[in-house]
Amino acid sequence: MKELRQERILDYLREKNTASFEQLLFLTEASPATVRRDLAELAKQGKLLKRRGGAERLFRAEHAPTGGFLPKPDPKLEEKRQIAAEAAALIETGDNVFVGAGMTGNLLCRFLAGSDKRQVTVVTPSVTAVLELASDPRFSILLLGGKIHAGKNHIETLDEFTVENLSQYYFNKAFFTVDGAELGYGYSIRNRSELVLYRYVLGNSAAVYLMLNAGKTDRKAFARFAGLNEISNVISNEELAEPYRTYYEEQNINLILVDKSR
Repeated sequence: MKELRQERILDYLREKNTASFEQLLFLTEASPATVRRDLAELAKQGKLLKRRGGAERLFRAEHAPTGGFLPKPDPKLEEKRQIAAEAAALIETGDNVFVGAGMTGNLLCRFLAGSDKRQVTVVTPSVTAVLELASDPRFSILLLGGKIHAGKNHIETLDEFTVENLSQYYFNKAFFTVDGAELGYGYSIRNRSELVLYRYVLGNSAAVYLMLNAGKTDRKAFARFAGLNEISNVISNEELAEPYRTYYEEQNINLILVDKSR
């Protein structure tokens, strides 16, 4: 019964894009409390955006207008979704946060849009992350300027002047990903243009969270930017290998392993 009711909501949004709370009550013939629970559950799953007085269709990357940019299929999408959901839950009303570029950052912003958080300032170099939040007045969005770089599943703006735009900001929380993590080498990224940006964020944030897909471990990318002991919070999958779990425990690093059922 619940599955049928929720699918009816999603079908309506696919057709109409938006729905008022009253329309959903009429559509489902359910009580207000039941519809609120359905919307909260679907938003948590990343299937719609909760809005004041109703809901809005969530345009996923493969369906969203991209102006010629077509994201590539991501076999690790579900793992990234789980990490992003955990990261978004750490953001609180009133926070000033930095969100790095990449699919996990996009998903974090998507979950944030579906939450009840408000008065959150998000600073990011990611154009695709901005699109997840730009139409929501609850969030203040600052897109860092620079040259356009298109990744496999994101678009970011970045150049040598980007950090100059950051010099007046300090963040409550920062979230970003890496392209490689290796016990002896540390964290590394493919795009060396991000080195100065991430090092600035690392030194100018009250709390830094690395969103680490377990599939990125035992890898080295082109540019090393930090040792594994330099980031005090790591959000990863249950598949994270035991040597990394042991290392983080020995280094007193806060390791958050996401629940697959989330």
